Amino acid sequence: MKVQHVAEATWWLELESPDIARRAEWGQFVMIGFGVDHLDPPFLPRPFSVGWRSEEGRVGLLVRVFGAGSRRLASLRVGDRALLLGPLGRPFHLAPGKPVICVAGGVGLAPFLFLAGEARRDGYDVRLLYGEGSADRVFDPALIERLTGEAPVVWTEDGSLGHPGRVTDGVDGAGDQAVLVGDPTVLACGPAAMLRALAGRSAREGFRLQVSVEEHMGCGVGTCQGCVVPGADSRWRKACTEGPVFDASELAWSS
Repeated sequence: MKVQHVAEATWWLELESPDIARRAEWGQFVMIGFGVDHLDPPFLPRPFSVGWRSEEGRVGLLVRVFGAGSRRLASLRVGDRALLLGPLGRPFHLAPGKPVICVAGGVGLAPFLFLAGEARRDGYDVRLLYGEGSADRVFDPALIERLTGEAPVVWTEDGSLGHPGRVTDGVDGAGDQAVLVGDPTVLACGPAAMLRALAGRSAREGFRLQVSVEEHMGCGVGTCQGCVVPGADSRWRKACTEGPVFDASELAWSS
């Protein structure tokens, strides 16, 4: 196990889980909890995107502290044990030979740490756009580069690091760098407002967009139905089993 503080209230965990490391696909997640022998909060497991894997059988998780559950995860130390269920959910799918644009907001960075590194090794042209509110929230850029093979293009809303503005501005290009060229597949994970803005652009401009939704989950396997999102066909979709990755056109995006 490895626990590393990487930004304000944010930790990077590497856990030993050879079976999950072997089977995980880009965009899938794990449910992590502590079992009935440890009855302190959290009582229910929490979902976290698989953020990385190693040939030695470790998986990486990006944890930002919001409450008791994430605080407990961030306090894990070498020798501690946790229960992982996974890999779960539907992964991202890339079009052979097409460039890939990853748009990450906040801890929505996690699945793209996994995808960007492996997709580049598989020969894909991958650009990672990463946004936070301020510099102190930015995941260690040097560690991102080590995990993915290339530095991200960083955006901060207050302009304290990288490009000023929201990461969605980066889809228009940073400086003179055009982004939406070569019929790219655009992948996005982050806050709902960010996904909604990109889905609107995708519908208007016709570029392909897949989104990974961030929903609260109680079970991760389709039983509790606590993670449903509205579909474009007026049917509710379970984010855990029908997602978390959806084609943007599959979902209903309220204004």
